Amino acid sequence: MKPELSKPKGRTNSKSRVSGRWWCVCLVVICVLVPLEAAFCCTIFVLTDAKRTLFFNNEDYSNPATRIWFLPATKNYYGCAYLGFNDGWAQGGVNQYGLAFDWVAGANEAYTPASNLRSLQGNAAERMLESCKTVNDAITFYQRYAEPGFASASMLIADKTGASVIISAQQGQLHFSQSHQSRGFGYGNESLKKMLTPTLSPSIQNGLPILKACRQDGVYATKYSSVYDLTKGDILLVSPTDQGESVTLYLPAELKKGGHYYDIPAIGQQRSLPLMPLVAGMNRYLWEGYEPFPADEPVTTSLVREVIRKTQAGTLRPADFTPAFWQVLAPIQKDIQSQLQRLGTLLSVRLLERKQSSRLYLMDYQNATVLQRFELDSLNRIATIKSEAAELKVSVVREK
Repeated sequence: MKPELSKPKGRTNSKSRVSGRWWCVCLVVICVLVPLEAAFCCTIFVLTDAKRTLFFNNEDYSNPATRIWFLPATKNYYGCAYLGFNDGWAQGGVNQYGLAFDWVAGANEAYTPASNLRSLQGNAAERMLESCKTVNDAITFYQRYAEPGFASASMLIADKTGASVIISAQQGQLHFSQSHQSRGFGYGNESLKKMLTPTLSPSIQNGLPILKACRQDGVYATKYSSVYDLTKGDILLVSPTDQGESVTLYLPAELKKGGHYYDIPAIGQQRSLPLMPLVAGMNRYLWEGYEPFPADEPVTTSLVREVIRKTQAGTLRPADFTPAFWQVLAPIQKDIQSQLQRLGTLLSVRLLERKQSSRLYLMDYQNATVLQRFELDSLNRIATIKSEAAELKVSVVREK
């Protein structure tokens, strides 16, 4: 796991989904900007020889709501499967060309991306996987684009040829450790040293006992284990308990179905049900998946913009809210103000969706992009505000 928007496995870049009151929205979105104590979690290893390459991962974290989602290829992007949690921020994944990645959290390096590295929108690892075919491509990618998450986590990337690279921050600089042999690292280092021998052939039967030996218990217990067959395109999802069910998916077949996701704990049942379409945070960008909106609503958009401005300035007006909602906001205005200020300057507001009294806006702040839904009453007063997804900008340091 790596750092992310609402999470602390590794990162947060997350797309944090929240529902409820305004103060909840602020707190959840802001938690992405607040450094979290990193725990040494997750185990990743590769088994490879001249014929086959398998990529193994234990995902350790406190959130039990795990998911796998699929984004088919387009003219500009490769088809990918991503694994993670219900915030839609990919912790690991594999693409149609047999390139895979995952993270191990626990680093604590004084690392800031060099000024010549270009910033990206959203999860840099997702941007990498959707645009690279090989380990060499991935190395070139991270030599061009910024990923502050390397301050708190290290990444393993492997391709179907058996090539792999561990990317980490060392003495303020990125370090690329390349290999064509079986190897791994993470929480289960001691077990890996004993069991991951140079002569071990790449097979599911040889790898699963290692995954089991490397499981973590406690607060950051292993929530799922995954195996990618980078040569064949199979994805094996293994339950973190001996009694749980294991499921095998074929990546090309899943990509042909279009964008969709499964809840990993319920995947056995969900595979026989109608496909669940991607939710906002799972799309490549927060604004994807919405039909072009024919016209803005100047009055409502102006109200939304002014409410954000007044919140950050500490000058909210009761007249802009329903009486019931104002009762919630009034006692906590100062807390909301300080929290929302952490998102930085509001750069733009774009209406994405209109449903009866509901308006969904793409709010672009200096430090994050947020999908926020505003419910209005008949007098155009704000009755509720809910954050449906948020994405930390890669220029902001995140933590797992």
